[in-house]
Amino acid sequence: MIPRPRTARPLASLALAILLAVGAAPAVAGYDEGLAAYQKRDWTAAIREFRPLAATGNAAAQARLGHMLFEGLGGTKDDVEALRLLNAAAGAGDSLAQHWLGSAYFNGRAVPKDIAQALVWFGRAADKGQPESIHAMGEIHFNGLGINKDEGRGVEYFKRAAEKGWPPSLERLAQFNWDGRAMPTDKAKAQDYARPAAEAGRPTAQFILGLGYLMGLGAEKDMAKAAQWFRKAADQGHPQSQHNLGVMYVNGQGVAKSATEGYFWMALGAQRAPANLKQNYEKERDSVGTRLTQPDRDAANQRVAQWKPNATGPQVASTSPPPSIPSATPPAQQSSTVPPRPTTGGGKVSSGSGFVVSTDGVVMTNAHVVEQCRTITVKPQDGPAEVAALKAKDSANDMALLKTSLRLPEIARFRLDRPLRSGDEVVVIGYPLSSLLSREPNVTAGVVSALNGMRGDPRHYQITAPVQKGNSGGPLIDMGGNIVGIVTSKLNAMKIADRTGDLPQNINFAIKADLARSYLDSNGVTYQTAASSAQLSVADVGERLKRVTVFIECRIE
Repeated sequence: MIPRPRTARPLASLALAILLAVGAAPAVAGYDEGLAAYQKRDWTAAIREFRPLAATGNAAAQARLGHMLFEGLGGTKDDVEALRLLNAAAGAGDSLAQHWLGSAYFNGRAVPKDIAQALVWFGRAADKGQPESIHAMGEIHFNGLGINKDEGRGVEYFKRAAEKGWPPSLERLAQFNWDGRAMPTDKAKAQDYARPAAEAGRPTAQFILGLGYLMGLGAEKDMAKAAQWFRKAADQGHPQSQHNLGVMYVNGQGVAKSATEGYFWMALGAQRAPANLKQNYEKERDSVGTRLTQPDRDAANQRVAQWKPNATGPQVASTSPPPSIPSATPPAQQSSTVPPRPTTGGGKVSSGSGFVVSTDGVVMTNAHVVEQCRTITVKPQDGPAEVAALKAKDSANDMALLKTSLRLPEIARFRLDRPLRSGDEVVVIGYPLSSLLSREPNVTAGVVSALNGMRGDPRHYQITAPVQKGNSGGPLIDMGGNIVGIVTSKLNAMKIADRTGDLPQNINFAIKADLARSYLDSNGVTYQTAASSAQLSVADVGERLKRVTVFIECRIE
């Protein structure tokens, strides 16, 4: 099942909402009554009306009856009969039945878990415009749930579902625009996406809307409105909203000042906080608790023990944590527990290199270059930087693909003919030590010194071309201007010197092109090849390949 958005970490299952969709259905006696009951969640009445219609082969009735039997709604649970009805309705083209079959195969519910089959049924429902199936396809691709991860494709599905007004997808896009994940940060656009999702009861969207009013980002600053939206999300169990609402009570911001009420909400938030916030939330709760009398603190803790979330509607969850945004911390706490500042493009940054391998802008690099990135940007030699999405990643072989909108006049070409030999000349292009050196491609030359890498690893070449931090992910090129590998690492000279007393020179490694091409094939990326008959100078090779080599920047926080 798709995990609920209030959880702090992705879960392995995918839970999909109970869609009480009307859908197009023939006017059949009893159907309207059954549909009305289904929409009102009067399951007993809905089953009574749909059962005889399903027996006559009415696909819409079969789909909804199958859904109720599958979930045990109305007190009757029958997986075998549910699957029979859903298969019949899905085969007849009912998109809701196709959606529920996709969910069954995705979760391995009453059928063997089969991601490929799940994608077939979700895809058929999505093609008919079923928004929750479009959203499910987005979650699967964005998070790589059983398939290669492709954030860009996931975002495209979320946008399709958002255009249909589907609240979970609107909420996801609000998150991405607020955090600057898979797209540039845009607080105003985040608020635009968040509002309809928040009004539909989505707690993370309500949280984002509250933050916009709290900080005056994307909306006019309004403490009362911020408190109102935090309260709506807090009532559903959203821990950051509970904490922020508590802080607003403590400070009297947008609500009547009350340390007791503030302690209650902050205690709830601390109890449910994700791991990265829990310690701070507990400290801030305890600080407020010292202001209360023991009876008041005991009464508040009793309320916490008895409190239950109040869900406002069907919950379709996401698979990522809430946006990484600050709490509203009481002034008294600022000296000891200063909250993180709003996301403004700062934070920890690493960099590397990559090269464009397809006409539709796919960039190849090392997996370790884009590991744990919240935002990835790429910049070609002659063009502005742009946000990229992670298309696929293979940590075992240290390769990754990025999806970009780059449309360059030419792309990198892989060497087609004879394999490299020890002693063949090669060129490395990349962006080493970008924090110290200029942001322009750096060209170095060397030779292939061995056909195997560290400890005889057959996946790698050993090369003498100088490599520095930041070269990772850049192209290794033959003297015909064709790609023969991906620069991946250098030997740690100081560690070797400590062990042997000798300082090694220019022992570096590159992933062989054969492995890179196989990875592109497995991900459906069309690339170009060329024979290596021409013998160019290092300068000519550098001039040609600079145009397709990109600087990659990874913001981790």
